[in-house]
Amino acid sequence: MQDIIKIVQSQLKDCNWKRAELILKITKLSMKYGAIFYIDENGNQEDFWIDFDEIRPLLDKLRNQYNQSIDSDAKFNKYKIIINNNETYTERYWWDSEQNKQSLITGAEVFFQWANDRMMSMIFEFEKENNLLPTQYDNDDELEYLSSWDNGVFTFHINDKNELDYKIVLIKDGVERVLEMPLKDYFIEGILEHHKITNTELSDVWKSWNTLIIKSPHTGIPYDKVDEYVIYSLE
Repeated sequence: MQDIIKIVQSQLKDCNWKRAELILKITKLSMKYGAIFYIDENGNQEDFWIDFDEIRPLLDKLRNQYNQSIDSDAKFNKYKIIINNNETYTERYWWDSEQNKQSLITGAEVFFQWANDRMMSMIFEFEKENNLLPTQYDNDDELEYLSSWDNGVFTFHINDKNELDYKIVLIKDGVERVLEMPLKDYFIEGILEHHKITNTELSDVWKSWNTLIIKSPHTGIPYDKVDEYVIYSLE
């Protein structure tokens, strides 16, 4: 912790400060400042900044602690350290339920984009490996892989056994074909986790569903037209 204290002292060396406070908000995928400020000798609060690269050991420690405690009574998603100018400090760890819920909502609302991006990547990789992609030689006489589809429809259904059934339909020049492609384990886990979270922890803000249909335009889905491309339903 002495490294953090020295960094704060260096940042505030030209300030008449009494104490500095760093509050970090932690989620499964990210970490960011909730606040970072100091209190001067007159009791005024002033913001300042420390780059994350400078406090990497602290962030790494918090990430490890977060991952180890997330399923226990000791779980936390907020951390505060108060550093006094006499080099003493105090720490606090706590769980902010509202922050956690908002993080889940934010992630759930853009899940379709992650799923669409991952599907496009998996399809290209699978078709390339299985010689299903049309090819041509470019101007430099290098082999170039072309797209095998213009748009597609990806249907994911969670059955009564909590298993994922799915169908991949690709469309080229108006002609449909079903692609028999295995999904990556991480992708299946992602769909099942999305279903679990939205139907349990977010059930008060998210309609129940067991079927997700993504009408892929073979590009990113426009956020202002989500309803045209993404359908959740209960079947």
